[in-house]
Amino acid sequence: MQYKKDKNKKHDAIVILGGLLKKKSNNTWRTVKFNYIRVLAGYYLYRDIKRGKAVKLIVSGGRGIYDKIPGVPPVATVMKKELIQLGLSAKEIIEENKTASTYRELIWLTKLLEKKFGKIIVISNSYHLPRIKVMVSVIPELKKLKKNLTLASAEKISMKYNKNLKNKIEKMARSSKMIKTVLLEKEGIKALKSGQYKFR
Repeated sequence: MQYKKDKNKKHDAIVILGGLLKKKSNNTWRTVKFNYIRVLAGYYLYRDIKRGKAVKLIVSGGRGIYDKIPGVPPVATVMKKELIQLGLSAKEIIEENKTASTYRELIWLTKLLEKKFGKIIVISNSYHLPRIKVMVSVIPELKKLKKNLTLASAEKISMKYNKNLKNKIEKMARSSKMIKTVLLEKEGIKALKSGQYKFR
């Protein structure tokens, strides 16, 4: 399920999964630094793959954990704005802004595959991908994604297309916040395998 560029393998869509947001001093919102890497990766990969090919770029994520906080936009809306700031046009980006969690995003992807697309690349951070892989393996309604879903590391893609990001990404990966995040992800994987995972 890991992404590797293959000229003979056709993907119909690139989906960037939503992450966390942070409020800026001017009262607008942005993705947090590490999740912004997902946006960059989607931008780089889409710009590369779309040359001569019909591929859709989708940003996914609703208000999720921010649902009860007034004024917070859907994560997908923020990511779309960031992609436009990078140089894409609004018409190139499809926005899915209703899903509230990774699980809900994956359920939405099963419906997307059934209705519109045959092959999808899903971009998220490296720390997030193992939990997605386990979800697809153990949750019955998600198992249909196995054949048509390719998981792609935002960090690897971003560093491939922009080597100047390597030191920044590696520094973020060593931060105490990221170490805690990785531990939480491992706990989530353990809960999934034991059947004690709390779905949102």
